[in-house]
Amino acid sequence: MAIRLLFAVDGSLPAETLNSCFDLSQSLATVVGEPVYLASLDADTLDDLRAWVLLKTEGQGLEGMEPKAVSAAPMSAAPFVYLEDGRPDWGTMWQGFCDLALYGGPPHRGPDDPVEADADPLPADADIVSEIRRGVWETTGLFSEPGPAGWLAITCHNKRMAAWMCAAIILENVDARCEDEILYVPAGAGFELKNQIKSVITVTAKVNHYWQAHIAEQEALASE
Repeated sequence: MAIRLLFAVDGSLPAETLNSCFDLSQSLATVVGEPVYLASLDADTLDDLRAWVLLKTEGQGLEGMEPKAVSAAPMSAAPFVYLEDGRPDWGTMWQGFCDLALYGGPPHRGPDDPVEADADPLPADADIVSEIRRGVWETTGLFSEPGPAGWLAITCHNKRMAAWMCAAIILENVDARCEDEILYVPAGAGFELKNQIKSVITVTAKVNHYWQAHIAEQEALASE
């Protein structure tokens, strides 16, 4: 099988950067459904490879990627809207969405105040789990159910959607992970309605909106 995706990196980069390259390669492999090769090379070999590619292609098809400017300030909180029975009206609260952190928008939460998964087990009928499930359904139409301790399992349309949403949610400073078509978001015992619960529902709704409006639409056009 021909190698279609190969990343070459300087092996002397900091361990944290190399780990990020590994995670990126693994996520991309999940999205495209085929192997991605990560080559960790010494500086001289990497320079030789770069020179060979330039010689072979004469620069055609090569594009340098510059970092995007990302706002470090978290987005402002949306006002709470309630139903007549006193429960949050999640479906009404978010009809518009700012840019994702993935595209340079402000992250939903600051890096010093992330929403992290809590390993403490929660009953399947716990109010926290029920409220996050209700919010996810009202804002995305996606089915969810209690997952492993500290997580809520959301069923996406396919594994590409789950992987893309997982990566985008993490950039909003909310924990996420995925396995096949299942996206996992946090559901911790100490979560509060106007804090962590609201954040989990918001970023899930926001990222799903972008998937449906942009990524899925692009894939549909490409398949025509």
